[in-house]
Amino acid sequence: MLIRSFLYVNFNENNFSFPYSEKGRKLAQAPEKDDKNIRPQGSIVTAIHKVYDKFSAQEKQVADLVLESPGELSVYAASELARLAGVSNATITRFVRRAGFGNYEEMRIAARDARNWGAPLFQSAAAPHQGEVENDTFLSRFAEAEVRNLTEALNGLKPDEMNEITDALVGARNLVFMGFRNSYFLASYARTQFLHFRGATRIVPGPGETVAERTSDLGSEDVIVIIGLRRIVGLLKQYMKLMHDREVPILLVTDSSARVIPAYARWIITCPVETPHIFDSYSGVQAVLRLLAYESYRKLGKASRTYMERMEALHSELGEFE
Repeated sequence: MLIRSFLYVNFNENNFSFPYSEKGRKLAQAPEKDDKNIRPQGSIVTAIHKVYDKFSAQEKQVADLVLESPGELSVYAASELARLAGVSNATITRFVRRAGFGNYEEMRIAARDARNWGAPLFQSAAAPHQGEVENDTFLSRFAEAEVRNLTEALNGLKPDEMNEITDALVGARNLVFMGFRNSYFLASYARTQFLHFRGATRIVPGPGETVAERTSDLGSEDVIVIIGLRRIVGLLKQYMKLMHDREVPILLVTDSSARVIPAYARWIITCPVETPHIFDSYSGVQAVLRLLAYESYRKLGKASRTYMERMEALHSELGEFE
């Protein structure tokens, strides 16, 4: 039902009029925990990311457990969380305080409020393992996993935040796409969609170029879309911090395994990539990237159509396609 209504709003030509969400911007900018206007999802998940590097090894065990399924925090007692993480009760206390909460109950209430509010990150369970999928054929099980990831990725999008993001993508002076390893081809895919209807797009890193050479001119009037899916290269955190310090707006498309880097992003889209089978699934990620391009194209209106027509005319003149 969720996905059906979401798709109706996004693909109905007369219905894409989401209000600008200043609250979504504040949430993505890692607010302090005492900001009463911030949804609980930000006060737990973002707070943990901000101090993740400062956790001890045992505290990181707790952080990883909480970030994997933050919604479960609302039903665990502190002693139960300690048992599941394999740490002492004292470690839970230190973890809670380092994350910025006064006590464990305060953190539990924040998780419960987020769950009641309907934050997908606090509700969706981990993908079932192969033995738990009731299906007789491998192809059916494989298809089920792909569809599940795609559905969860789209269900996780918030209309007001999508509106804010696409406003930024359309209005950016330079629109930059960045990724490494498997994330690179997804960044390249996203950039290819956008270059069909707007100028000033680029991929980072470019062939034979360093990240610094491709990003040294970026500022607050630009937007960088970073695809950061597991396994994330170590330098990405440094790159994102530098962009953040220079006030370059960052859209991070990532999965639930990301640590620390979400604290540097203005907007965060989390997509599931895990399935019961070996190798990560990017069906949900690609659907989200395509939707961002589609909605940006619609927002530009006649200008995007004119840009595309000029490009097609040039293709024809040069005989670039059969």
